[in-house]
Amino acid sequence: MPDTPASPAAGATRSPALPSTADAAPYVPVSWLAVAAFLVAALFVLLLVAFGYSARADKKPLLVDWLLVLPAAAVVLSFAARRVIRNAEGTRTGTLFGVDLPAAAWWTAVVGGLGYLAYLFAVDYSIRSEAKGEVERWAGAITRGELTRAFHRTRDPNERAAISPDDAAGLDARYRTEHLVFRQSDLVRLAGRNPGGEFTTGGLQDWKMTPAGIDCTVRGVYKCPEGVFPVSVQLRGSEAAAAGDAPAGRQWQVYLPPAGYLRLDEVRLTPYGWFVAALERQGGGYARQFVQEARPQPARPYAFLKYARHGDDPFFRTLTVAADTARAGLLGTAAVAGWKTPAAFYDETARRLYRLPGGGEPPPDRALTFAAAWANEGIDPPGFRLKESKDVNDVMTVTDDAVEVRSPVEIPLNSGRGVTAAARGRVVVRCEDPRALAELKRLRAEADPDRGATATPGTSLPPAYEWKLVRLESDLKAVPTRQSGGPPGTMGAPEPNEP
Repeated sequence: MPDTPASPAAGATRSPALPSTADAAPYVPVSWLAVAAFLVAALFVLLLVAFGYSARADKKPLLVDWLLVLPAAAVVLSFAARRVIRNAEGTRTGTLFGVDLPAAAWWTAVVGGLGYLAYLFAVDYSIRSEAKGEVERWAGAITRGELTRAFHRTRDPNERAAISPDDAAGLDARYRTEHLVFRQSDLVRLAGRNPGGEFTTGGLQDWKMTPAGIDCTVRGVYKCPEGVFPVSVQLRGSEAAAAGDAPAGRQWQVYLPPAGYLRLDEVRLTPYGWFVAALERQGGGYARQFVQEARPQPARPYAFLKYARHGDDPFFRTLTVAADTARAGLLGTAAVAGWKTPAAFYDETARRLYRLPGGGEPPPDRALTFAAAWANEGIDPPGFRLKESKDVNDVMTVTDDAVEVRSPVEIPLNSGRGVTAAARGRVVVRCEDPRALAELKRLRAEADPDRGATATPGTSLPPAYEWKLVRLESDLKAVPTRQSGGPPGTMGAPEPNEP
């Protein structure tokens, strides 16, 4: 038989072979756009967490709006990375360590960015609504005549928590100068002579974050028979600790601007408003004329007789006749040369002139203090003794029976070492002229601020009405005088908040 090839023996083993060194999947580089998108999104998250922690520690809202640039950039980069990877036909990838970088960057940027944007909108809405609400409450207190409560809202939140909003004496003792400035501000004086006026809050003009808090400006309009008065109120919101009835959180403080709250260049007056403004100028001018004529010592009692129209009083008529006779030289040259105003003139005119604020009868000690000041020093215009005095505005009140104007003055107080202090006061003059009162009533009845307000007077100036001096009001609280300490042309140091 022919020989047949031998078959492999059962159980024979194959020779060993090395595994293939080729990768199961070929290497593809990661797109740098995908890496950049992921890094920008991660940076946004890290900065958001860091700034958020800092804002929480400072008890302030997280208002870093430039952070929104990062999620916007991450969205753009992730979109571009997807396009590059798709067009690379497998030569680029966006996956690294099992993470889809473009997708992770996209959703991080979209969710985080939209969330932070919603947070910013919520903070903006909260600030706007809170600021407008604060101005509405503050202006409402002014229109209702609750001036102490309104002034309380102008104090620092951390300070006012210790003082009741109804404690007028406490607020005046602690913030005397500021209290004076507030009560003489243009909006307060306007509302005081127009009870029942309407304040309408407008929009928030702008707001910004500062190290001290949130500064913003709220616009509004005050309407009354005198006209339409645009108002601009500046205020600050700051974080305050809980104290008394005030909760912790953002508290608001209304500023006391030196220029006032009214935007005078936009004010539009009715004919009634123009008439009131003219009357206020008349009354203030009459009061200042009295102050000017009463400054020389011998002329003070006679100035009182002239402006208070007391010439028909029997006491004054007798003394006036005697004084005029002596001054005319009918009693001899020696009498004229040595003539002095009788002391009784000073005493009686001081007694009739001086009253407490509001018209109350003064106690004997204050009456004596004023009588001595009236006889020895007289009265001065505002700012003459108290440098940079804030008490400079006339205050007018209108009733059915009269018009009164209170004009500021200073009463020098002699301590024995000369005049080292002065007291603030108000010369009160009154107009009861029937012509003026009738015209006021007519114009007020016809006043319509929505239709009749104009930027220029519609009628000629009113005639000069009859005024008379009523009294001089003062609490006689001594305010130390300040002399100018700078070179010529500079003002002296500001007044302290004296008790």
